[in-house]
Amino acid sequence: MDYVLNVEPRTVTGRHVKRVRAAGFVPAVVYGQGEPATPIQFREIDMVRILRSGGLSQLIELKGLAKPMNVLVKEVQRHPIRRTILHVDFYRVQMDVKIQTNVPVHTTGESEAIKGGAVLIHHMDNITVECLPGNIPEALVADLSKLKTLDDVITVADLPVPEGVVVLAEPEAPVFSLTISRKLAAEEAAGEVEAGEDEEAGESEEA
Repeated sequence: MDYVLNVEPRTVTGRHVKRVRAAGFVPAVVYGQGEPATPIQFREIDMVRILRSGGLSQLIELKGLAKPMNVLVKEVQRHPIRRTILHVDFYRVQMDVKIQTNVPVHTTGESEAIKGGAVLIHHMDNITVECLPGNIPEALVADLSKLKTLDDVITVADLPVPEGVVVLAEPEAPVFSLTISRKLAAEEAAGEVEAGEDEEAGESEEA
């Protein structure tokens, strides 16, 4: 998916940025690649749409300045209660220079063990990759159907990686694993107690 954010130059800075927010805009800054920091502003709803569709880790094209810029989101500051966007830091990238960024982990498939009552443990929400800005994957996808028993684990090495992308996490690091649910644990414990009682009863009869 291509992400485009319409922005405009921002002349109001410092303590006066409240005026920007009062006018319905979010103050932001673009920096990086040895260029001067560029103050900008944009409509909050436009950024919300990008973030909701997975743009937090993706390349975004800024339009509305003297020339378009390709950027990544570095930081999003939110109001502690209302969770509205207060400020955004963007990092300017060059399309021919590799970068490191975090990519979310998504899932596909169904685990027979989970259907049977096992609980999925999610060890990693994001994984750091290195690639050209134009090659950033929207996500790395784990196939949960590989989790057939409680002993099975999906590691970083099990995730398919697009060409031109290098994963920087340890290959053997776990991404997903399984544990027994409380219900199953209770049922197993009850079964063990019952089996023990039956065994004791049998010994008493023999005596």
